[in-house]
Amino acid sequence: MYWFILLIAGILEAGWLVGIQKSESFSNIPYVFLAIVSMALSLLLFSISLKEIPVSHAYLVWLAVGVSTISVINHYFFDQPLSLQHILCFALIFVGIVGLKISS
Repeated sequence: MYWFILLIAGILEAGWLVGIQKSESFSNIPYVFLAIVSMALSLLLFSISLKEIPVSHAYLVWLAVGVSTISVINHYFFDQPLSLQHILCFALIFVGIVGLKISS
């Protein structure tokens, strides 16, 4: 359960990055609100996951999920390139995450 909470926290991290990017220097209020809510929920869920997951593992997973999610969002919604090499590297990150899950 805590690993799933951590996964959601990582996805929400991407939400606040999109919110900041689209807020146009905090002048577009709906995106500012998205950023604030996503950031708060992401940190809340991250802190909940720390009850059962070591902080070093949790932080690595949180960042990896956030980076992977923001890359996919940028590719599909903001026309940023995502090469096969990027996808393979993300796959290696997730293999590492599965390894951490299995070892704990």
